Amino acid sequence: MEHINNSYKANASGCNNLHESRFKILLFIFRLGGLPLKLQSGSRINAVYNAIILVCFYVNFVSLFMDTFVQRGQLMYAMKKLRMFVGLTMAVWMHLSIR
Repeated sequence: MEHINNSYKANASGCNNLHESRFKILLFIFRLGGLPLKLQSGSRINAVYNAIILVCFYVNFVSLFMDTFVQRGQLMYAMKKLRMFVGLTMAVWMHLSIR
């Protein structure tokens, strides 16, 4: 009887590890994309850091757009900024789609 109880506890506790080992790559990709799947909540410092990074990213995106728009008369300068703006637009699109 003891053996049955011990094997049940071992199987019940290893359930999460089984899923973790089976879908390790897929869970890693989802977590890399920002989807919180069965993770412990982060600390307050991590939440503040994420908020600051997000604000800095979007401020940079808006300022790059404004600079490209203001300097549209100088073609070489505008093209350099437009190339960066297109890259940031793709990053914003991915961030908004995954979130």
